[in-house]
Amino acid sequence: MDIPVDICFDHDNKGNFRKAGVTVDVSPAGILLKTKSEYFHRGQSLLFYPSYPEQPNDNWLRGRIRWVKKRAGWCLNGISIEDRERFFLSFLSAVSQNSLSISFVDSMIDTFSDSVFLVDAGMSIISVSKRHPLVPVDREKVRGEKITEIPSVLKLFSSEQFNLKHDLQEVLYTRNDKQHRALPLEFGKEGEKDSHVFNISYRYLNSPSLKESVLIQVRDVTALCRLKENIEKKNRNLFEQYRFTLMGHIIDELLEDLICPLSAVVGRIDLLKMKMSGRAGPSPQVENAVDDWLRELETIDGLVEQITQHCTVAAKRREREKLGAFKSDISLNSLVKETLMILSVHERFRKIEISMDLKKGLPRFKGEYFDWLNAVIALLQCLSREMQTQREKRLKIETFEKDEYLVLSVSHNAKALKMPLEQGSGLSIFDLIQKKYKTAIETAGGNGRQKISFYIRRSITQ
Repeated sequence: MDIPVDICFDHDNKGNFRKAGVTVDVSPAGILLKTKSEYFHRGQSLLFYPSYPEQPNDNWLRGRIRWVKKRAGWCLNGISIEDRERFFLSFLSAVSQNSLSISFVDSMIDTFSDSVFLVDAGMSIISVSKRHPLVPVDREKVRGEKITEIPSVLKLFSSEQFNLKHDLQEVLYTRNDKQHRALPLEFGKEGEKDSHVFNISYRYLNSPSLKESVLIQVRDVTALCRLKENIEKKNRNLFEQYRFTLMGHIIDELLEDLICPLSAVVGRIDLLKMKMSGRAGPSPQVENAVDDWLRELETIDGLVEQITQHCTVAAKRREREKLGAFKSDISLNSLVKETLMILSVHERFRKIEISMDLKKGLPRFKGEYFDWLNAVIALLQCLSREMQTQREKRLKIETFEKDEYLVLSVSHNAKALKMPLEQGSGLSIFDLIQKKYKTAIETAGGNGRQKISFYIRRSITQ
């Protein structure tokens, strides 16, 4: 279609625009540009405006020169466009009403990937695209009709979900765009209904060609929502499995730690039996024997106390884990201290030299407590396993604020963990932490001097 519009391009990529030429043909694929001289070359990327902008705005376009043909005193340039939707909207702002044909509008709207309605300020249909979900719309039959009266997918939503007339009035009055995300819709016969999900957006337009108008885009996002739901369901299942696995690891290690004191208790009891069997009757040495028994009983009492401590920690953690699905205000410093208390019952962990630098007065943040407790336990357990063969075992834990983040930093002298951490053995919970809480996890250093830092956004703090 022949639409004479001046084209200006950014000749130095710094916002300095100059006139390049005039369009001599416009189609959904791109434009033909007539220039006085050979400004462009084949393959060149081009940033341009249809009409000279007094102030640079959102109507810029990006294209690529596909071919250049020289003529006597002028050149013809074939330009393909990257974003056809922006192309159409930009040309609407530059083309006068006399230069615009309805066939051009129809052809441009058909390039949209969504279902599209273009309506004027009176809510009458100017054009619609050929692509429509669920309810077909005949463009020629509905042109000029009120959009609120014709059958379309927009009429299928309940008034509680979606009010087309109210939305159009709001957009035209405020001159601001509006959007509905993930609107659910049941469609079909009784007993055979399918679930669909749509995004519906309104874009306010005020151009020389169409005056005030609204572009309505309807996008079927059913497949995307189902995929997201499946991913979230899979992640929930994986996390539940991980929680059981983590608890199993803790119990396994507790049982290993309990074997030694239990064996000692049994041995002490056997020793007492032997001593008692050797003292069948009264003798001058009974008093000394009683002292021996008392010392042995004191030893047994200490061992039983140690076993009780192990069992109490496990029982308390299990009881609190039942409440872990509820969001609460979490103190980063308290989280670190409880993690160390839980792990301190393990013989392997007691051999690690631990230093802490916890900043006082840190703000709390919202989250599910056991998401974070399990994450820190998993990290420290992994590091303690890496340190088993080392003579010196050192951990340093720090908490502090940096810019918009709360930071938990763990430094260690073991073999460096590989990134991304969630791919490491027993560390899949980090994938949940990063996605659910938008937490960044960074590592610095290498073997023997690695630092692992969690950056928790202030936006979730209280």
